[in-house]
Amino acid sequence: MNIVMVCESATVSGGAEKVAIQEAVELRRRGHRVGYIAANDQAAQELIQAQVETLLLDTKSFFEETRRREKLQKMFGNQEISDRIRQFLSGFSKGETVVHLHTFRLKLSGIVPHIAQEMGFATVVHGHDYSPVCPTSLLYDHRAQANCERKPMSLSCIACECQNQPWRYKLPKLTSFYMNQSVWRINRRSNGILHISDLERSTMESKMPGKVKALRVTPISDSMPTQRVPAETNQNYLFIGRVTAEKGVRQFLESATRAGVSAVVVGDGPLASELKAKFPNARFTGWIDKDQITQELVQARAVVVPSVWRETLCLSVIDAMQVGVPCIVSPTVGAKEYIVNGENGLVSDNLGEAFDQMKSDVFVQKLSESAFAKFQANPLSIERHVDGLLEIYAACLKEGR
Repeated sequence: MNIVMVCESATVSGGAEKVAIQEAVELRRRGHRVGYIAANDQAAQELIQAQVETLLLDTKSFFEETRRREKLQKMFGNQEISDRIRQFLSGFSKGETVVHLHTFRLKLSGIVPHIAQEMGFATVVHGHDYSPVCPTSLLYDHRAQANCERKPMSLSCIACECQNQPWRYKLPKLTSFYMNQSVWRINRRSNGILHISDLERSTMESKMPGKVKALRVTPISDSMPTQRVPAETNQNYLFIGRVTAEKGVRQFLESATRAGVSAVVVGDGPLASELKAKFPNARFTGWIDKDQITQELVQARAVVVPSVWRETLCLSVIDAMQVGVPCIVSPTVGAKEYIVNGENGLVSDNLGEAFDQMKSDVFVQKLSESAFAKFQANPLSIERHVDGLLEIYAACLKEGR
């Protein structure tokens, strides 16, 4: 079987790239031919060592491009890049190849799935975010502090400054969304969308015109623990992510201060300076590496995910619970499906009540032991993930015959 991954980066710069690279390497390990199309000029060592065939297109997004002519090209397509993608894909047999689309809208543009589909390849779209049904992928109205129910590309959608930025920053995304016809063409003509949570699937389906095949994959966790973190002996409540309004970090710090608990923020973002000044008792680490995050987890009583927007999953929840650190998540977090409320974690939008419950060491120990046992019994490994992918790929190729 042949698989071509499409991702804006061939090095790890976020969750989508990490997953795409892990998939490519594991598929090569199993003997499949793997291609990788990316918008940067270098590939991760893992891809090189696994002998993944790469097409590296050193191209910028609309926001990175400084030349006016090239900016316009980013909104309406790029013929040179299109020709190189066609040439690369022509080296793969269409009856034996699946094109797996991770990210492509900012730098590669919607031309990639169109080319693949026009050349007769089976295609699947990975649901990393809500960009197939929302120009900004936020699905969040920061003014109302609530999830957005506007129809994509409606007048109310176009007029809403939902990014906490001036309106002009939304224009390129709106134009790209319209030109790519993301909902009506990319997804309807694909063999399906790979969903990573029930929340993400139901949200996408509710906003999709027509029937699009829903395909489910398990997430990947790096944590393969051999022993449980005794969370009941720890005191730190840990937030991991970008320090932005939609992530709910302000609400986390306000509730932690009122409850008198120790708050740690791992990450950075536009609200960091303001929140550091306002909450001097909280500890801000900034962005730290994987080993340092592990050290923070070992000292955590719970990981708190208070997002007010829809999170497709939130992998930090999976990583924490696999080592026995319980999580407190809001109802808008996709990973809530792995939590049985009050048994191995808490699903709540009332952090004050949650912190009160977590004051009991006996209760925290129960959550911790249950979370650890559940994931030990059924780990979310890369092997399990790729097993599922191969079944989906085979079905997609069979459909095309």
